[in-house]
Amino acid sequence: MDSFLKKVLLMALGVVLSLSLAAARDRARDWSELRGVVDRTQSDLQAASGLQHGDKQRARVQHAQDDLSKLDRKLVKGKFDKEAFEHSLGAIKAILDHNTLPVSGRDALMRDLNELKASNERR
Repeated sequence: MDSFLKKVLLMALGVVLSLSLAAARDRARDWSELRGVVDRTQSDLQAASGLQHGDKQRARVQHAQDDLSKLDRKLVKGKFDKEAFEHSLGAIKAILDHNTLPVSGRDALMRDLNELKASNERR
């Protein structure tokens, strides 16, 4: 292999590696944003859990917290679990549809639900 061909191959390899690193960095940034929304949603669920009356309402909150924790564990490892994400959205929606919440708690969870969806779309 002549010197020119080696240089071209090394340059091409460098470009591919740079693009791969940039894509990995972008994915990590997206997961960081999503993890921030997950964390805030967990805090809002924790606040709502103290106000719940009845086993079904508490179970719905616990289910949402478990689903969000599963999603976050995958995000920490650099993987997006679409199933855990969809389950989390559904669990939060079930709380909004069926649990008795104060206006501020309902507004916070609705904001969280919308921001989870938006973070995923930007991903």
